[in-house]
Amino acid sequence: MPFATRTSASLLLAVSLAAVLSGCKRPFPPNVSPPDVKPAPAGAILALGAVAPSTPPTRLPLDGEATVGGAPVACTGIGQTRLEPRWQAYPVRVEFSNARNEYLAGAQVALWDGAGRQLLTVQCPGPWVLIRPPPGAYRLEGRLLDVQAAPRSARFRPPAKGQIRLVLQFPDG
Repeated sequence: MPFATRTSASLLLAVSLAAVLSGCKRPFPPNVSPPDVKPAPAGAILALGAVAPSTPPTRLPLDGEATVGGAPVACTGIGQTRLEPRWQAYPVRVEFSNARNEYLAGAQVALWDGAGRQLLTVQCPGPWVLIRPPPGAYRLEGRLLDVQAAPRSARFRPPAKGQIRLVLQFPDG
């Protein structure tokens, strides 16, 4: 079966399944025949459920800390509290700024491991998100919450000692 036909049949089957589950007696119009498809293998319906949208972001309080997805995270960067020594314990500091290098407050950060598994999504009312992930390769994506601007991303490895600064600059922010 050609790819386009398989895709159309799969889409039609998914729509039919949704219609039947919602109580519709006949999911197809009278002049349309159901596609000739084979039954799904056992567990396929469970696999469809595994494609559910990611969980909503965890909202961090300003100057607050939490553990999300197994990684300690924090939100800070405004006023004198950003100078507190406790923030140096985080090996990754994500900063949000505009084209003039002025901090931008109110951001969201999503983090994926090297295998592409999303580990966390957090929102921070400040301009810094601090993360203490285990050793490894990571990709993160940052977005501004109240400004229409394209997301920015970075790849990194947390240092064994010290702190890496990842500055996500939003010239259109």
